[in-house]
Amino acid sequence: MTDVRLMAEFAALSRAISRKLAELELSIQLRQSGAETAVWQEVLSTGLGRKYMDAVRAASNVLLASAARDMALQTSKVQQSLLASRLSVMVWALFALLTFGLYLRGSSKLHDASQKRAQDLQLEKVKLEGLVTLRTADLERLANHLINVQEREREHLARELHDELGSLLTAAKFDVARVKSKLPADPPELHERLSHLATTLNAGIALKRRIIEDLRPSSLSNLGLPAALDILTQEFRAQTQLQVELSVDELVLNDAQQLAVHRLVQEALTNIAKHARATRAQVLVTEYGNYIEVVVSDDGAGLDAGQIKNASYGLSGMRQRMLTLKGRLELKSVVGHGTSIKAILPLRLETATEVSQELAA
Repeated sequence: MTDVRLMAEFAALSRAISRKLAELELSIQLRQSGAETAVWQEVLSTGLGRKYMDAVRAASNVLLASAARDMALQTSKVQQSLLASRLSVMVWALFALLTFGLYLRGSSKLHDASQKRAQDLQLEKVKLEGLVTLRTADLERLANHLINVQEREREHLARELHDELGSLLTAAKFDVARVKSKLPADPPELHERLSHLATTLNAGIALKRRIIEDLRPSSLSNLGLPAALDILTQEFRAQTQLQVELSVDELVLNDAQQLAVHRLVQEALTNIAKHARATRAQVLVTEYGNYIEVVVSDDGAGLDAGQIKNASYGLSGMRQRMLTLKGRLELKSVVGHGTSIKAILPLRLETATEVSQELAA
């Protein structure tokens, strides 16, 4: 509609300009043709030129006014569009800020919840670790108590065997010898039976001594650890026909430490005899200043990972004996390449932490 109105106003302006140009052309022609002044002036006096010029001015003003109105309308529309765009941008910006604020608030709450959960878990972990430490200490005390009770029972049983059974067997042996000395030479079968009885009593006495030595080795308290281990390995060599290499440094150990080392070597040799299928064994007891190292190894069948995990009660007992004295036990084995048991035992309890740090380094 605006375009039609503008075209109409422009057409009116064109007609007014055409009439004015026609009037000017006529006046110029009359002037150039040399017509009389009166005729030319009469044409001018009619006022058509002024009228046509006023019409041009009026059409021009109308067209300019229309253009100005259209310009103002378009400017208003542009301003409204800009305003709408600004409002839209502001709305989106506010929405984005609100969303970001909600996200930050949610993240902060989630972070606080995560921190609280982490703190709760840490507290629970500390409680559980403390509980595990207490239970472990209780179990260690119980294991130590059981080991001490076991040793006392062994000592008591060894004493009973020595005092009671030893006396009975010795008395029976003397009685057999006395009876045999008072019997006549005939019949010889009776003497043979008495000799067999005396042999059996001697075997019983020897068995009693071996059991007593296993329960409470007298050589350990009478001769010391090196001699006791030497006797132990000689007996093992005689029973199993295995080659045994023994090397023991001169040591100064208390009774508990000597007994722990002796029991460790004894149990390790027993395991070799029962399970290793070895031809050679080695026992090394070496002093390294603050601690001693006990290694018992063989060239037998070895153990796989499952067998090591499900090791015998004897190995657990050896480990617990070492823990009682603040030491530790390691078992290394490769199938087909033998087994090695290594124990680390601090010489003084106050150096146990230093020894652990030194070995870890």
